[in-house]
Amino acid sequence: MVQYNMLKRDAEANKSLYDGLLTKLKEAGISSALQSSNIRIVDPAMVPSYPARPAKARNVVFAFLVGLVGGIGLALMLEYMDNTVKTPDDIETLSRLPSLAVVPAFTESNGDGGKRSRILSGITTNGHEKHVELVAQHAPKSQMSEAFRALRTSLLLSQAGHPPQVILVTSALPREGKTTAAANLAVTLAQLGDRTLLIDADLRKPGVGRLLNLGDGKYAGLSSYLAGVSSLDLVNIQHPLIPNLSAIPTGPLPPNPADLLSSHKFADAIVELRTKFKFIVIDTPPIMAATDAVILSVQADGVLLVVRSGETPKEAFTRTRDLLVSVKCHLLGVVLNAVDSSAPDYYYSYRYYPYSYGYGPQEATDVPHLGDDDAPADPVYKSSASSHDRDDDAQQL
Repeated sequence: MVQYNMLKRDAEANKSLYDGLLTKLKEAGISSALQSSNIRIVDPAMVPSYPARPAKARNVVFAFLVGLVGGIGLALMLEYMDNTVKTPDDIETLSRLPSLAVVPAFTESNGDGGKRSRILSGITTNGHEKHVELVAQHAPKSQMSEAFRALRTSLLLSQAGHPPQVILVTSALPREGKTTAAANLAVTLAQLGDRTLLIDADLRKPGVGRLLNLGDGKYAGLSSYLAGVSSLDLVNIQHPLIPNLSAIPTGPLPPNPADLLSSHKFADAIVELRTKFKFIVIDTPPIMAATDAVILSVQADGVLLVVRSGETPKEAFTRTRDLLVSVKCHLLGVVLNAVDSSAPDYYYSYRYYPYSYGYGPQEATDVPHLGDDDAPADPVYKSSASSHDRDDDAQQL
């Protein structure tokens, strides 16, 4: 009996232990089937009213700032890399010379457009060829004529007591407009009523004869006089349409221009011409291309240097100034040529010109007034290839 009770207790204890183990086993199976996580909901999610990406407003502002900084940087880089003379301030900074005149570039119309155009060589009116480059005569009320009259005034007031009588016009490089500047300066001086002489001393690439319709170099001229085959009176030609204006063309092109210009005959000619003319304007070759202008500069009362805006390198300009200073000639000043009249630098320096540009009817003072039968219905401007080859300077003003 005692043994039975002991076995009974052992059986109950084992049963209890088995039940406990079975319960734990089931709990472990259920726990393994479940995924454990420490995430809990703090706030419920809300559907956005606009997309999070791309941020268009931020991208536009960023692109604007990058474009602005890049544009300013590019402009500064281009300005730094541009090594040309553009404004009167550049002239005064580089050479310490005054800017006597700012001549605008040729435009398509004389007042309204502002469009740049190619150089037109001229029209034929009443049997006479009228070159557009000679604006002081053919368009006396234009903006360019006002610029040349401003140059005339600056020269007349450049020296105390008396203005320079012999004026030499030159440039640093070809195609800068020195021939046109010299011709228009001579015309404006002649319009004062004083006898004026224009000498074409460019014995390498003449252009004065073409501008003034004085022949193509086949007849006697400066080279003929310097060679001793003609007299000074024979080569001196009175212009048929412009009062008080005479000219000496180049004549036949010699093989040795520098030797002829260095001779005493040119100096003797200047001495004789001083007694006959109030003003003498001499057109010479570019200084960087030939030494003729440096040789003749000592014979003149003053030298006028023509610079083309945006094309003449600063090194060439300063080198030209140094060459002229080295021979102790008198530098009167600089003419800034072919300036864009729509540029801010031009407008703010010469505020009156936009209002006076083209003011009043343009009348040519060198040709008679045409009647209705003689006047062409549509004046056609035509370019001349031969004039382009013979005078690059006059075509580039």
